[in-house]
Amino acid sequence: MRWRAIACLLLLVAFDRPGRGQSVGLDSELSSPGHRPPVARMADVPAVRKRLGLTAVYDGIAGIDSVKVAVLDYGFAGLGQGRPYLPASAEVVEHYDPAFVQRNGLGDPDFRTPFDPSNRHGRVMAQILWSVTGSNPKGPKFYLLNASGPTMLRRAVRFAIEHQVDLILFSGSFEGGGNGDGRGPINRVIAEATAAGIPWINAAGNSGRKVFNGPVRILKDGFLRLRDGSDVASLRFRNRVDENKVSVTLTWSDYREEEDAGTDKDLDLYVEDPSGRPVGAGEKRQVPGSRVPGPDETRNPRERVVLDALPASPEVLTDPDYCYRIRIRAKRGRFLATDRLRVLVTASRESYLPPGGDSPREALVFLDASGEEELYPPADNPLVLTVGDTDMSSSIGPTTDRRVKPDVILADSRAFFTDGEVSAGSSNAAAYVAGVVAVLKAAAPGLRPSHLLRIAQQGPIVPYSALVGRPTRPANSPPPGFHYWQTPTRAKLAELVREKR
Repeated sequence: MRWRAIACLLLLVAFDRPGRGQSVGLDSELSSPGHRPPVARMADVPAVRKRLGLTAVYDGIAGIDSVKVAVLDYGFAGLGQGRPYLPASAEVVEHYDPAFVQRNGLGDPDFRTPFDPSNRHGRVMAQILWSVTGSNPKGPKFYLLNASGPTMLRRAVRFAIEHQVDLILFSGSFEGGGNGDGRGPINRVIAEATAAGIPWINAAGNSGRKVFNGPVRILKDGFLRLRDGSDVASLRFRNRVDENKVSVTLTWSDYREEEDAGTDKDLDLYVEDPSGRPVGAGEKRQVPGSRVPGPDETRNPRERVVLDALPASPEVLTDPDYCYRIRIRAKRGRFLATDRLRVLVTASRESYLPPGGDSPREALVFLDASGEEELYPPADNPLVLTVGDTDMSSSIGPTTDRRVKPDVILADSRAFFTDGEVSAGSSNAAAYVAGVVAVLKAAAPGLRPSHLLRIAQQGPIVPYSALVGRPTRPANSPPPGFHYWQTPTRAKLAELVREKR
């Protein structure tokens, strides 16, 4: 989600029986509907619904108050302050009841990861979804669930299943936990929800043009060959602003189906400044799953370097290699020709306004980004409806097993709010589509994940030229296979659900 055209990382609970937990309901904190304090809401809801294809036949649809929606995220800042951002029945779950955790085998009951108290991302996603459904004060029924990390994700999914929610929205992803092929420990968790018949809507992510994918090719000195050119053992990125926090994440294709399964393949990650001086290193030792990792060890095929307050790198037109460089070295293990690696480069400040400029400019440029295979779990899951937009920051596939993703794209993901804020990005796009799905679920309660994926295939094909900021392709290149979202008519929806496929 990007606020005011400035890109930012998305970057993702109460219990009755079954699954009692510790929840905060919003109804007790709000005054009567006629005396509720004003809050920022979406400012152009009728235009948004029209753009999404919600025609008059979907207005005021009966049953929307009975639809149950789980929004999984890392923060819902602003809720619980007496402000009616959502229906009074909405429940926020930050910590999961120990008895629920123990009964379902969801890790150590004492382990907790709190919300990010300054992160309002999840709350805004829920607001967008509610607005699309018509802002009925009686519903949908929202469960706002903590999914901060793999363990919290597992708990959130189990909670959603036990409470028989009708759809799940997750406008986030995990930089690890999978090989980009729709499998791995994160996608195993999501499969529990889809197997229960719950449609899952996921944002494509905002990793567009920030990912490098390639084979593991080891040179004689142990470093990897990463590209062609004068310095084949490096990947280049340029940071254009001072004091930028930049993260470089390396993963390789040795994630298993089980979480923390371990690996015997070990790569190290290094970052150099433009003059070749080291500025960061990721040198953890990868260990097998049977071993308890020490302070500098990990069971996961992943290394990460976080560079705080990174200085800007000057642009030298005569020397395109004069920028920050990433290097990777094979430490141990037998790598095969089929092994692949991924490098993701992100920054806390992704755009800025240069002196004398009239439009924002990218603050960080990954010169050697691959321009594809940018999806991270669970956006790569074959049973998840993955949603992106046409902006250059929105992640695109294909997946590493060459499936088309995202499934659908919105041409315009902007959301205008009554406090003057404007946001955009794949998170918004997913929330918009999730709002439509909630309406469709009210109209056709039998709607299942398979139906949703079939609906996604019925929209117009997105031409590659519509994807902003992507490299030009030859005129005879086939389209990437993405579809624009197109809401079905009620007759078509009923026909689809009757087919039971």
